[in-house]
Amino acid sequence: MKPIIITVDLEDWFQVENLRPCFPLTSWESCESRIEMNTYRLLELFDRYNVCATFFVLGWVAKRFRGLIREIVELGHEIASHGYSHCLCCEMQGPALRRDIHTSKALLEDITGQAVLGYRAPNFSITKELAEVLGDLNFAYDSSYNSFRLNRRHGKGEDLRQTPEGYLVMGNGIMELPVSNLRFAGRTIPWAGGGYFRFWPTTLFESGVARILRSEGRYVFYCHPWEVDPEQPRQTHGIGSVSRFRHYLNLDKTLERLRHFFVRFQDSGFVSCGTYLPITQPCKPCEGDIAQGLARV
Repeated sequence: MKPIIITVDLEDWFQVENLRPCFPLTSWESCESRIEMNTYRLLELFDRYNVCATFFVLGWVAKRFRGLIREIVELGHEIASHGYSHCLCCEMQGPALRRDIHTSKALLEDITGQAVLGYRAPNFSITKELAEVLGDLNFAYDSSYNSFRLNRRHGKGEDLRQTPEGYLVMGNGIMELPVSNLRFAGRTIPWAGGGYFRFWPTTLFESGVARILRSEGRYVFYCHPWEVDPEQPRQTHGIGSVSRFRHYLNLDKTLERLRHFFVRFQDSGFVSCGTYLPITQPCKPCEGDIAQGLARV
């Protein structure tokens, strides 16, 4: 069986980088949150098609919706970290990056009572410094590398090597699980999900996934709860036309496309990152004072 790894970046509609010019961190408390409703839509769909997913949870969301995070765990899904404030890793210097990741990990472990093994950088903004931070904070794996090079927010994924078993690891041994893209005519075409899942026609997208499964033996998919919410508030000013197009494209079709995707590939099996990766020993919980960490963020 060639598995499909399902991941969800758990963030609200106003926390998306494309909308950041209109909704800086200081404005988030005043925004209408729709994260619970949209997450339940995904959870219901996952339950219907026996999908086990990894939820990369933003710490800011976890602090305010602790019950939602516990419910995700109770339903059998994996909780991993998406940082705390959704700032790009390349925009945070040393101590700020460490504090952002540490605060998120400690908070999630306090809520779930389980060690958090995985991390995904906002907008796949992987950096060389990230590996050191993840190692120091007792993470087992990272899923921040996106090989599509034309998005300036994506990091380069330097210092990655392949093990004899075919897994990627960082220089310090942290496992790296990249999201999946399509290679065609010597080019990398974004095919891992998100806005591209909503952009490519369903039949074409699923054909590309089948090709990736044949060539790589696995497929790593990602989505966001706000992508199943066509009724979310619309921002018509303050962002460019391209960003607006990417954010709002086909939101009314996402749930049906996901349903079709799960039916099409039901024989593959839908698993979490932690289930797929050969992690044999649980990592230690993050040490440190959560209250102090949250006070500084």
